[in-house]
Amino acid sequence: MNIPPITIKYKSWLYLLILSLVFAGVYIYTFDSKIAVLGDNAYYYILGKALAEGEGYVNISNINKPPNYHYPPGYPAIIGLTLFLGASTFSIKVLNGIFLLLTIYIFYFLFKKLLNEDIAFIASLMILLNSHILYYSSIMMSEIPFMFFSGLSILLFFKASEKGYNIKDLNFIGALLSMLIAYYIRSLGLAIFAGFFLHFIIKRQWKYLVICFFFLVVGALPWFIRGQHTESSSYLNQLSLINPYQPALGRAGFGDFAERVLENISRYITFEIPSALFPNIDPDYWNDATLGDWVIGSILIGIAILGLISQRKHRWILIGYTLGTFGILMIWPSVWIGVRFIVPFIPILIYTFLNGINEIFQRIASALGQKSLTPLLLLFILLFAWGPIKNLHKTAKADYYPALNNYFKIANWLSKNVKQDAVVSCAKPALLYLKAKTFTMRYKFDQNPGELIQDLEDKQVDYVVLDQFYKNTYKYLIPAIRNYPQRFQKVIELEKPNTYLLKFKEKND
Repeated sequence: MNIPPITIKYKSWLYLLILSLVFAGVYIYTFDSKIAVLGDNAYYYILGKALAEGEGYVNISNINKPPNYHYPPGYPAIIGLTLFLGASTFSIKVLNGIFLLLTIYIFYFLFKKLLNEDIAFIASLMILLNSHILYYSSIMMSEIPFMFFSGLSILLFFKASEKGYNIKDLNFIGALLSMLIAYYIRSLGLAIFAGFFLHFIIKRQWKYLVICFFFLVVGALPWFIRGQHTESSSYLNQLSLINPYQPALGRAGFGDFAERVLENISRYITFEIPSALFPNIDPDYWNDATLGDWVIGSILIGIAILGLISQRKHRWILIGYTLGTFGILMIWPSVWIGVRFIVPFIPILIYTFLNGINEIFQRIASALGQKSLTPLLLLFILLFAWGPIKNLHKTAKADYYPALNNYFKIANWLSKNVKQDAVVSCAKPALLYLKAKTFTMRYKFDQNPGELIQDLEDKQVDYVVLDQFYKNTYKYLIPAIRNYPQRFQKVIELEKPNTYLLKFKEKND
């Protein structure tokens, strides 16, 4: 971008100070102290608590305490360690904020190696002001820790590459260890290996390719072996289904996978990537993409691709990481929608986009009457960032929806009035467990009322929560209650909207 150097001796320290101050301001402004209602966050906490209490990697919210095969153990291990040290859910959420600040520092130095300090600062600021990233930095989810370890792995790999590889080099060892930790936090960590793999192929460094591959295989083997003990909840099993939420539809064939890839490509071009770069672009998943969505998405992605292929330093690592990331995302079930899945990759998207802007404008900057494009880019970032950040602040300060508030009120009542070994059936068992502290389970998703009742009997359920927040309640639970009213006794009724805790009675009661 031909930006002249700022006449300050310690420019990097100044930039890092600014980033730190901005982080403090926006993080406090957008921090959400409430428990997010995603579900996965609750499971992460439950698994972390099980590790902290020495129960093993099991679901302690279920009376049978079944082993977990679905969620990689990396983030639950982080939660478990913080709980073991006496932390609370609030502290765990704040820890994700600390991970975000450290991530900003890492990507600043990473981008500085790729281009220069000014672009590194602008890209880091753009990451910091991205409302998607800010949202995940204050809830118990794995996106931000994964972003930290993936960025650390790539940065250390850059350093090892510049020095010439050595298996005793701490940078090289650290890069491999960080890659493995990232994999154990999210399976998408395999994309980091794809970047290293392509780099070694292009450079014909076969020795280090073998070392890297061997390290990943040996390191990942325990989790892979554990996953072979189940066919019901592993990611590989879910990927093989037409729809993970409707297992009855069966396994996906070649045609199903081809259709899935085309649907994912379309959605990522028109919705996910534009919103990831500029959160003020709000995807409309209820309707088909418009011509405008295709134009905007294609332009943004075109600029990012230009920035990727024109990268001078460490190009093949970035290309491999990008191809690996989207190669995985394209085969994921198309019902898994949302920017969430691309959040850990947003820093690389931002950098490649800015580098593409750099390539476009480096020859016409003077024609715009600017010695530096930095002020224009900063203004551009602030204009697009403020609206989503303001909305995030409103969401953080707002209360739960009344129906969800009642759901948690019943959970609080359960924690004070029933035995801890009671079994409660509900729509979102993990979330209820966080406050109820009793055993929880999901009622059977079966539209045959008799089958649902039989499942409650088999699992020795004591109570049932009838809410007005989750759609599955209307689809499965309410028909069963209407067909077998004699099996349920009202314990609590909350109004606006009506929410019930029902005692599930035995046949002979």
